[in-house]
Amino acid sequence: MKNLEVNMISIIIPLYNKGKYIEGCLLSILDQSYTDYEVIVVDDGSTDNSLEVVRELKKKDPRIKIYTNAHGGVSAARNTGLENANGEYITFVDADDTLVDNYLERLLGFKDADLVVSGLIEESNEKNRINAKTGEIRRLNFSEFMFNYQNFPIFSIVYTKLYKSNIILKNNIRFRDRQYGEDTFFVMNYVSHCENIVVIDYFGYVNQILEQTLSRKYIQNMWEVVEPIPSELNNVFDLRHGKEWQYLYIRSIKLSLLNNRNRTEIFREECNEIAANDDFKYLSLLKSKRVSDLIIVILFKMKLHSFLQLLYKRIYR
Repeated sequence: MKNLEVNMISIIIPLYNKGKYIEGCLLSILDQSYTDYEVIVVDDGSTDNSLEVVRELKKKDPRIKIYTNAHGGVSAARNTGLENANGEYITFVDADDTLVDNYLERLLGFKDADLVVSGLIEESNEKNRINAKTGEIRRLNFSEFMFNYQNFPIFSIVYTKLYKSNIILKNNIRFRDRQYGEDTFFVMNYVSHCENIVVIDYFGYVNQILEQTLSRKYIQNMWEVVEPIPSELNNVFDLRHGKEWQYLYIRSIKLSLLNNRNRTEIFREECNEIAANDDFKYLSLLKSKRVSDLIIVILFKMKLHSFLQLLYKRIYR
C-alpha cells in the first residue's frame, strides 16, 4: 500500500478534447480555500489544445500533475489517476465542470465518514440542483436509502463525493470499461465496503450540460448494457428482487426505451429481449411506487410494445 499523505486530497480529472473548458475547470480548483491537494490530469489522447492548456497552468502551479494515455476512454483515464494518487482522500472532477471555491473544505469537514456525498448543480439554460436526503446512513440501511427516485441519481455518479484512498486500495476498486454505468458500478463497489455514509446539504459541484457528451449519444444494444446494473446490485446488496430492485430494473428499462424510441424495429426487439429476461417475472404492480412505473409494468405484461413506443416518442420528442 502507498504511503498516503495525511489530509491531502487527490483530484482526478480525465481529459479528452476539452480545450474550451479545462482552463476554467482548473482555475476553479486552484482557487479552492483548502489548499492541500494534488490535481491529477490524465490526458486520454486529446487531439485538440487540451494538453497545451494544462501544461501552461502547470508552469504556474506544481500541484498539477499530468499523465498521458493513448485514447482508451474515461474509465482507463480515471484508473490511471487512481494508480498515481498520493492523497489520503480522492475526489473526481470532469474536465468541463467547475467547483465552488469552498468545495474541498466542505467535503473534508466530514472526513470521518467512509463516503461524503454532496449536491450537484446542473448548469445549462437554467440551474437544476440534485442531492440525496441529507444525514448519516449506516450500512444496514444503505439499500433502502440509495435505491429510489430521490437518492439514486446522486449515487449513480462518481463526482460530488469524497472517497477514502485506503478503502479503494484495500479492495482494488477500479472503473470498468463500459459504454454506460461505469460511474454507478464504481460508486456501488465502493459503498459495499463502507460502514457509514454522510450526505451533506451543500451544492459545490457545477456540472456543465453539453449536448455532445457520451451520456447523450445513442448506444447500441442498450438493454445488454444497462441490464447488469439491477442484476448485479441485486446480488451485491441482497435486494431479493424487492422494491429497491424493481426501482433499478424499471430504471434500466426506461433507459433502453428512451435510447431506442425513434428506431421502431430495434425498439420492439429490445422490448422482446426485456420480456425474455430471467428477472422479468419479478416485476410486480405491488412494488411500483410511481404511475409511470405502473404503466410500464402493465404495458409490458400486456405486450403492448407499439403503444409503449408511441408513448415514449410523444413524451421525448
